[in-house]
This record gives sequence, C-alpha cells and structure tokens, in this order.
Amino acid sequence: MKKDMFSLIYKILIVIISFIALYLNFKFLSIRTSIVYFTYISNIACFIYFLILVIRILTKKHKEDKYYYIIKGMITMAIGLTMVVYNSILSEGNLTYINHELECHLVHLIIPLLVIFDYIIFDKKGNLKKKYPLIWAIPLLVYQGIITVYSLLGGKFIDGADFPYVYMDTAKFGELGVLVNYVLIFSIFMVCGVLVVLIDNYVVKKEKV
Repeated sequence: MKKDMFSLIYKILIVIISFIALYLNFKFLSIRTSIVYFTYISNIACFIYFLILVIRILTKKHKEDKYYYIIKGMITMAIGLTMVVYNSILSEGNLTYINHELECHLVHLIIPLLVIFDYIIFDKKGNLKKKYPLIWAIPLLVYQGIITVYSLLGGKFIDGADFPYVYMDTAKFGELGVLVNYVLIFSIFMVCGVLVVLIDNYVVKKEKV
C-alpha cells in the first residue's frame, strides 16, 4: 500500500514538473515554433500520459494490461531518446538555450530521468514482449516521415533553418548521409528497446531463482 501511494505521489510530481517545464519553454519558444521538434512532442506526450494515468489511478480505473505496457513503453522510450540524442549529439554548439539552461535541462534531462525511474522503481517486471520495441518505434518513424515531408515542402524551423536537427542537414551530409543518420538513430532506438525487454525479463527470472 505504501509503495502504491509513493508511486501515485511520484507520478503527480512528474505531471507538475512536466507542466512547469512546458510552460517555461513555451514562454521563450512559442508552441507553433516548438511543436515540430521531437523534444517537445515527447515532453507533451509525457505530460498528457501521466495526467491521464494519475486520473485513472485516482478513479480506480487503471489496469496494467498489455496496452499499459505498450503505451508506457512508447512514452518512456521516446523521452529517453530525447535525452540520449540531445545530450550526446545535439547539445554542443546549440544556441537556442543560451540563458535558458533551466528550461533546457527540464525537457532534456529532468523529465526523461523522472519517467525512466518511474519504470525502474514502480513497474512490474516480466510483462514486456519481444515485439514491443517495434511498436515503441512507431512515433519515431512517423515523426521522421512527417518532418521530412514538411522540410521538402519548404517548412522552416528555428532561425529559419531548413531542418530541425543537425543530423537532418542534407547540405552537410547529403541525402544519403541523412538517410544513414536516420537508420543509425532508428538502430540505436531498437537496440535500446530490445535491451530493455531482455533486462526486464531477466530481472524476473533472477528473482525466481
């Protein structure tokens, strides 16, 4: 019972901090400007998901069925990708967040870590299936497709850029290079997803020994 209460409080904390993070970010980057970035899409998804989850828990409608683990995994992997890609590839030389370090850390580090630890601490292990990583990757594939079409149609991003992230820069990498970058990021995502499933199931087997 204490763990359930702590879990609920923790999830409410995620909702509150997510709201603050989005509010602060949208104060200096409008929703219209930022909504084309995976960072903000994943953070908005986290806020909405955990808000609905808290409401369902409070109204006793929450069920941890396969759809829970699919959607929760999708949200967690998306925000986790946001953290990994930004802090390993995109942060160097980024001018957008000068004088806005708090806003940057909230959406690229704090929220992702809170969501990841929610899974680690509170979710029951052993319920993830081998096919889930492919399902979890759907938002990433949809995003890449939509943004590619948007760019080809002349869509603009922050400071008039033709692409949202540097790895999509065809002038720098060429069309083939950008495709390779897409495949690389997708491959990293899939490897991480498979590892999560393997570790999740390994923990349960270890506990049974």
